[in-house]
Amino acid sequence: MNKLNLLDCTLRDGGYITDWKFDDGMILETIQELISANFDFVEVGYVTNKPYMPNTTQFNDIEHIASFLPKNRNNSIILAMADVQTYTPADITPFTGNSIDGIRIVFYKHQVEEALELCKAVKTNGYKLFIQPMVTIDYSLDEYAKLINRFAELQPFAVSIVDSFGYMIKSDFRQYFNILDNILSPDAIIGFHSHNNMCLAFVTAQDIFDYITTRRLVIDASLYGMGRGAGNLNTELIANYYNMVLGKKYNMEKILYLIDKYILPIDEKRPWGYSPYLFLTGLYKLHPNYACYLLEEHKVTVQDFEKFINLIPEEMRTKCRKPYVLEMWEKLNHEK
Repeated sequence: MNKLNLLDCTLRDGGYITDWKFDDGMILETIQELISANFDFVEVGYVTNKPYMPNTTQFNDIEHIASFLPKNRNNSIILAMADVQTYTPADITPFTGNSIDGIRIVFYKHQVEEALELCKAVKTNGYKLFIQPMVTIDYSLDEYAKLINRFAELQPFAVSIVDSFGYMIKSDFRQYFNILDNILSPDAIIGFHSHNNMCLAFVTAQDIFDYITTRRLVIDASLYGMGRGAGNLNTELIANYYNMVLGKKYNMEKILYLIDKYILPIDEKRPWGYSPYLFLTGLYKLHPNYACYLLEEHKVTVQDFEKFINLIPEEMRTKCRKPYVLEMWEKLNHEK
């Protein structure tokens, strides 16, 4: 297998645009086409303990996901993500081989203990364990090394560097990569998940192609960059770049077919992508929802948004709830 691999996370990260509401037929065809387009990893959504509804990629039954998977998966590994806030060790059912192959555990810095317990349950139940510490750059290099040492004891299948707020540059990725490379077992995969607040996602992804390592690497992307706020690395861009640099592997016709049939119609109704507001959230190392929540309710100039950002206390910059955002906006306007 090639050193460098691609993971498509459209049905999971793209769910931030649609509240994870996708037509069941779209879910089925998207998974099938991504597999037939030779994607190494396909993330199909979240596993959660919320009540299940049709036409969604939030699944509360791991085995139900099997109904969306083709019999022939080629060499694709099928994944779902679990958030420690909405999934517990008791929710996991044992691996059967009929449904997903692995589970990606996502957590923030203050949720490490819960994440460790959930990771142990993933391993105990027979799934490939993928670890996704949010806002990687929120950890100092020393803190990150200590974190990875704890999780390395579980022998994870993969650990990802996560640029949740879209402001990590190439040298940042390399620093955290070196820590992972030195601590993880040689057969563990290192992943890269980026957002596009400052249009750095494709730049950093290209740099990963030049890493000198024998380790297997995986880069996350989504169709047309579909994802919260500024979105993610574009699947079509990185797949085409791979084909140009390393030889043709990914079927661009199938990728563009999915974008044309399913993704562009969503973008027409609920667009995502780069904006100066999201650039500012990256510049000030702020959760992107400070822009998203505020612009849902108010017409705000870029200049006023920058003034608003400067009201946010340091300890709240990576935490974001809509009532807090609107309260801070009212405070700014009251002080004018």
